[in-house]
Amino acid sequence: MSPLGSRVGQGIAWNLANMVVSRGASVVFTLFLARFLTPDAFGLMAMIAICYALADALMTSGFGQAIIRQKELEDIDLSTAFLTNLAFSLAIYLALYACAPWVARFYEQPELVPLIRVMGLVLFVNAFKVVQLALLNRAMDFRSLMRINSTATLVAGTLAVLMAYAGLGVWSLVAQFMISAFVSTLLLWLAGSWRASLRFSAQSFRRMFGFGSKLTLESTLNVLYENSYVLVIGRVFSAEATGLYYFAKRIRDLIVDQLNSAVQQATYPAMAQLQDELEGLRRMYRIILQLLFYITAPALLLITVLAAPLFQIAFDARWAPAVPYLQLLCLAGLLLPIHTVNFNMLKVKGRTDLALYTGVTKKAIHLLLLAASIPFGLTGIVAGQIVASVLSSIYYMHCSAKLIGYTWRAQFRDILEPVAAAALAAAATAWLMAAASLSAPWHALAGAACYALLYLLLSHVTHVAGYLFLRDKLRAWRKGSAQKMAESRP
Repeated sequence: MSPLGSRVGQGIAWNLANMVVSRGASVVFTLFLARFLTPDAFGLMAMIAICYALADALMTSGFGQAIIRQKELEDIDLSTAFLTNLAFSLAIYLALYACAPWVARFYEQPELVPLIRVMGLVLFVNAFKVVQLALLNRAMDFRSLMRINSTATLVAGTLAVLMAYAGLGVWSLVAQFMISAFVSTLLLWLAGSWRASLRFSAQSFRRMFGFGSKLTLESTLNVLYENSYVLVIGRVFSAEATGLYYFAKRIRDLIVDQLNSAVQQATYPAMAQLQDELEGLRRMYRIILQLLFYITAPALLLITVLAAPLFQIAFDARWAPAVPYLQLLCLAGLLLPIHTVNFNMLKVKGRTDLALYTGVTKKAIHLLLLAASIPFGLTGIVAGQIVASVLSSIYYMHCSAKLIGYTWRAQFRDILEPVAAAALAAAATAWLMAAASLSAPWHALAGAACYALLYLLLSHVTHVAGYLFLRDKLRAWRKGSAQKMAESRP
């Protein structure tokens, strides 16, 4: 394996470890928080999160991505990015502070005013972490990132559960968010060797902002799009309905977003090094897509099949209405790897204009379907996301075929193989569990074991590319380990 390929593999492994520890802890904390809090509290948090996410997207300005991609990097570039983010965070917080009463009137929730103004302070904290985070990603030091994120998650989650137990309600969710940001920022500065100065270069600003501004606009539009469903649901329906949707989406995202991010974060710096090598870039892009689909498709369909018994085990009856929303959201997330990997490729090729255009196209499709599905209620709104995901994926596949020669036929094959195997395993598992009529705990355990065996068997029989890749890597690792042990013997 090449040194770059080895670093990518190690990066993916550390990011997956980060996902297992951080997201595993997040799942546990979410279970506890759901026992102490009501759906209304999660609904209020969803409304606050929109304001923060929009402000944060404007504040970062794509400078982190520019630092990772830039071939030659000087200290003045880093200081310029640091000072710019600090200035942006101040300006955006003032705007957020002023808009808080308007947001509260929009949702008819007066308690949002102090919540928004307090949570907005996280912008200052995050402004300090942009450069340090980009430098660790650029160096592909994902081991340090894993330790930092895991520690921040554990500290913030523990304190949030204690606050929820003490009866502090939605403020426990706000505290979880703020403490996580503060701890991760502190640890990033302790881990990194770079220190800020007051040097500023207009030339560096223009170069990095020229690259990052389109990403900033795309990120801002993406935040509006991602939260458009919460905006509509929060306005048209109750805070409780908003909380049920937000809770279901939060569980789905714990899996699909983190799996995508684990691979995306590890491979973007490596893809950036291959930006001028078309064949190498296409080969790496294809392997990434095959692996993502091989991992995410079974994870999402397993949750779809076992959502009901898992909710019976983990939550009380007030959360049961979120089950169909979770199942539909998992189906809508099946094609997300196409979007995330394609977006990375466009950034690597320097086509931020095309990244913006594809992002606008995707959001237009989703928003049109959102508007059309409102008369069909909350279930219709969530189901519309499945149709929108399929339609927007077609355009992303067109970009891959055009820019790097990843043909439509190859893409369909790489996507269909793991999804078909996962779908067949899911259908067989659902039928077997329905026939068995087990209690919720045994349903979940037997269903998960049955699904895993069926999926692996189908992957082996049908020669799914992601399965073959992982199998060969595992065999090579075992062979290398055995050889090292033999050489170490006297």
